Amino acid sequence: MTEHNKHNAVTIELKTVAENFTGRTNTLSRSVIFDPQANTGSGTIAIKGTTIQTGITKRDEHMRSVDWLNFNANPDVKFVVTTVKHLQANLYQVNGNLTLNGVTKAITANATVRHTPANATTRALGAKGDVLGVIAKFKMKLSEFGVKNTTANGGRVNNDAALTVKFIASNK
Repeated sequence: MTEHNKHNAVTIELKTVAENFTGRTNTLSRSVIFDPQANTGSGTIAIKGTTIQTGITKRDEHMRSVDWLNFNANPDVKFVVTTVKHLQANLYQVNGNLTLNGVTKAITANATVRHTPANATTRALGAKGDVLGVIAKFKMKLSEFGVKNTTANGGRVNNDAALTVKFIASNK
């Protein structure tokens, strides 16, 4: 893991008939623009679904298969911001298009965004400029993204999933 990626985390929370679990990866790419004076922004966040791990190899293999999230065939998970609405303080509503399993749908995420001007602490994190810390939480229906192993269509996986993306970015 690179110095830059150790501060990133993408988690997906899933439920099955037998268990609840979290998949995780620290590997993501992002291109983000944020104006702290106007409280607006834009950007793209992308991960490879095949990098998500749950801690159990067999479950990871099943999750990546066509029987579940289908990351082996469609590894790209991408969110492209369309609008950002400042709610209050560090809270935002972010609208955009989420691509999962090769299907793109409009989705809304609640996000906490913290802009920190460059200082000794941000430099200690390895950032060369101002730092933007983002935590975005998405709730989705897997069946809307063509996932076929959900309770909505008779499978063992709950149709509801929560995706959380946490990252820091620097402007230099």
